Amino acid sequence: MSTISMLCCCLLAEWLEQLWAFLLCLVPVGIMLGLSTWGYLQVSALAICVALQIPLTIAYLAHRWLTQRHPELWSVTLAFPCINTALWVLSFFFLPIGSIASPAYDLAGQSLLLTQCSAWFGRSGVTFILSWLAAAGAHRCANSKATGGFRASLATLFVILLAGGVRFYAPTVFMGMTFIPPGGEPSEYHRVSCLSYMADVYNATKERLDAGDTIIMHTEQGTDVRNGPPVPRYQELLREHYDKTRVEALAVLSFFENKRSWYHLVTRNGSVMSYAKNHPVPVLESGLLPGIQPPSVASVTVGAVGAAEISVTGTICFDTDFPSLTRSLSTADVLLESSATWGNIGRQHLHGHQYAAVENGQTLVKCTYNGFTGAINPYGSIVTQLPQTTGVVTFLVPRFPKLTVFPMLHWAFDSVVSVAACLWLLLALVPQLSCRLLGGQGIRSGHVV
Repeated sequence: MSTISMLCCCLLAEWLEQLWAFLLCLVPVGIMLGLSTWGYLQVSALAICVALQIPLTIAYLAHRWLTQRHPELWSVTLAFPCINTALWVLSFFFLPIGSIASPAYDLAGQSLLLTQCSAWFGRSGVTFILSWLAAAGAHRCANSKATGGFRASLATLFVILLAGGVRFYAPTVFMGMTFIPPGGEPSEYHRVSCLSYMADVYNATKERLDAGDTIIMHTEQGTDVRNGPPVPRYQELLREHYDKTRVEALAVLSFFENKRSWYHLVTRNGSVMSYAKNHPVPVLESGLLPGIQPPSVASVTVGAVGAAEISVTGTICFDTDFPSLTRSLSTADVLLESSATWGNIGRQHLHGHQYAAVENGQTLVKCTYNGFTGAINPYGSIVTQLPQTTGVVTFLVPRFPKLTVFPMLHWAFDSVVSVAACLWLLLALVPQLSCRLLGGQGIRSGHVV
């Protein structure tokens, strides 16, 4: 949806002679995008999508001016993707919506091969290539002779898809007839249960431990705090379970306290990692105070005596949509997410978090109230997805090996694109400079274009 929207807006930016007419067209575009995301925040989603057209206008106008000034120069089609991607990078840090409205997020779940691009360049890489396809495609439609940019964008897409296919299928290319489970034998899998808003979540946790589960997760704010501080109670429960079975288990607690939404990773030794939700959902959680510290990574043992130690981290729901937070957790083998959503956007929320798994090369397990609970492997494949409202959902998660990733490459790509965006914007705003460096008309019909 967003890619088609970008293509149409770039096309209108080139076709419409009157600037006011183009700017007016952005209003219904924002409305249509708001309607397509109505399930997120309803009226607020509509307002946000219309407001987003204001900063995005910068990218569209740069595309308009540069393609009019240098119609035969293919490189000017890079202006829009650079500026558009840079705007979404800024969104990671300064806007309360994170990455959820970006072109990459819109693509989530539709092309795993293209999603692999985020392992090298972050989700910004996906936004860049989709934006380039839109800009180059629009310029090709507006000017039949301007084929260079479109061919270059298609060639880049082909190379990325090819590289993504190699990354995604390489582990199974030379398997032969002997099947080697990618996450160990089933007896070694993590036995996971997700407990969602139950009347007696403490006893339900005890029952799941007795049933052999090794990771018990509570949905966001699903831990009962009416009987006192929950961490010591669950620590004692896990200690008793270990003394009886010699099996190490892990509990994910989430509860509301002091106007914050808290997350705790609890073992028999206590809380090994805790933090308060950093990014409350706009409008819906306006009364929630944001946490100050991000989550961290902890080393724990999960399973029977002798099980290998793993590094674990966790996030609360909407925090997972902020690369500025999740990239700092890339050393973890497993990310355990506690969340609460609403059914009509639950599946897309799960798909959107494929990027966190791919960027960090880690397994992501999501426990959700009123959405989709499931697990995503380090390649972004959803290995389990189950609709859940309340009650208990149980499933197995293989011990997928962590993939080697380089988060600094993601930041490097963001930085390079942001610098390029500034340069393109300068060229768009100063016709004399762009004509001197790129060649072209510079002035048409008696005015600067």
